Amino acid sequence: MVGFFERMSRGWYLTKVSLKILREEKQLLLLPVVSGITLGLVVLSFVIGLVGLMFWTKVVTSQGSLGTVLMIILGFLFYVVTYFIGIYFNAALVHCATIKLQGGKPTLGDGFRKANESLKLIFMWAVVAATIGMIIRAIQERLGILGKIIGVIAGIAWSIAIYFAVPVIIYERLGPWAAVKRSTQIMRATWGESLAGNFGMGIIFGLLALLGIPLIIAGIYIGAVTGNFWVIVGFVIGTIVYWLTLAVFAAAAEGILLAALYRYAVSGQVSPGFGQAMYTNPWAAAAYYQPPPPTRPAY
Repeated sequence: MVGFFERMSRGWYLTKVSLKILREEKQLLLLPVVSGITLGLVVLSFVIGLVGLMFWTKVVTSQGSLGTVLMIILGFLFYVVTYFIGIYFNAALVHCATIKLQGGKPTLGDGFRKANESLKLIFMWAVVAATIGMIIRAIQERLGILGKIIGVIAGIAWSIAIYFAVPVIIYERLGPWAAVKRSTQIMRATWGESLAGNFGMGIIFGLLALLGIPLIIAGIYIGAVTGNFWVIVGFVIGTIVYWLTLAVFAAAAEGILLAALYRYAVSGQVSPGFGQAMYTNPWAAAAYYQPPPPTRPAY
């Protein structure tokens, strides 16, 4: 219980610092917004394509096996495209946040230019991430309860291993597997046994997200009492808007935190506002972590 409250306190501190930086650079919110809109359009296009594929294979050709193969290919392409979009905008966000943490004044163009420099690596990483994602999903679907347990464990382990993959790709220009190795090295060196401290921010935003549930319940109750169906619709729409807004702020804040952690890991410099004390406990590494050699690309 004490550990939980410690993580809550740390998460609240990190969230406040990240949101303070975000308040100074409100334009960073546009990156997750545009990313979300782009992903929405991609999902819509794939849904339309999937419906068309199902009609073509079952009504026109009547070849179920062909349809299965095409659906697997379409599913893989969907994974690749969505991963690519997410990584691309996250890369732009991390770079803008890094400029801000270094005392500069970032523009969205700075972020996009940095991401464009690594388009090939981002695409390669999207392919690898999509492959791993489909493998984990296949394990979950084919091995029953055991598969679901294995899938959850593998998914968590993979997420931890690739936490620093985006900054590694855009700043150190490493390929997918080298990026995984490098990200794992940074994770192990800078967090050690205090890895759970990283989830503090996630806990904070998760609790904030839960506030939306009482709103829906209240809307249903008021709508039922008054007999006004549109009250329920209004509360539901309002809650969805609240969750989407919260997701945007969470994505931007997490990008800022990632930039601050990576900067500390490779240079030992604590970004303004985060405070050395916050690193000496959950991410203390200066005593045994060796920064990368100066031949690595500067950022």
